[in-house]
Amino acid sequence: MNTSNILFPRSQYVVLHRKLIQQIGIESTLILSELIDWEEQYQKKKRKEYFKITLEEIQEKTGLTISKIKNNINNLYKINFIDVLVKKNGSMEVKILHPDISIGLKGKNIDTKKQTKEKQIIAFKKTRFKKPTLNELKNYFLEIKAEDESEIMFDYYESKGWKVGRAPMKCWKSATRNWSRRTNKKNDFPNFYDKKLELKLGNDIETLSKYHKHLKKLGWISSYSPSSGMTWRKKI
Repeated sequence: MNTSNILFPRSQYVVLHRKLIQQIGIESTLILSELIDWEEQYQKKKRKEYFKITLEEIQEKTGLTISKIKNNINNLYKINFIDVLVKKNGSMEVKILHPDISIGLKGKNIDTKKQTKEKQIIAFKKTRFKKPTLNELKNYFLEIKAEDESEIMFDYYESKGWKVGRAPMKCWKSATRNWSRRTNKKNDFPNFYDKKLELKLGNDIETLSKYHKHLKKLGWISSYSPSSGMTWRKKI
């Protein structure tokens, strides 16, 4: 059976195979239709080879949510209608298993439980962010041969709830490299304690921390008094 004929575009409409819809549902059928169409349009080599596609491209074609697309691709994978290789960048390499689709349409019952045991389900799971320990951060600064600002960076992001702007941090190593690049940019800090500058930097915690570290390197120490607040003096 030529499975490219079971799901095919007609003008601006798509004819879907009724039996297939009954077996796997309309959403899985719709996604399978788009994958077959994509394969025919963009795969110039043999039909058995893999072609690249992203969840966003499927979403654009079907109008389904990313969550539904993931669930239905898992379904198609479990019942051996497609094979999928998920890449780190979020793209996928897909192969349509046409003979298995033909068998399914001829009346073979799809035993999803058995297929689940035989094949590992694709894991479309969001990677949960785990904040680094201070020691991990310090070691990574050493690994990338950057000036060690692990304590300043740790305190800064700890106060921000490990968010970059309003979004949760995704990769602390990437954030560390960005921090290091910003640090390498020259800061024109004075070589003395400037109260006005400190007040000016009050809302910029990151830059203020760098200014305080700059003072410490020059031998300045901080002290606090109820009347004057935080002040700095040159160590004798």
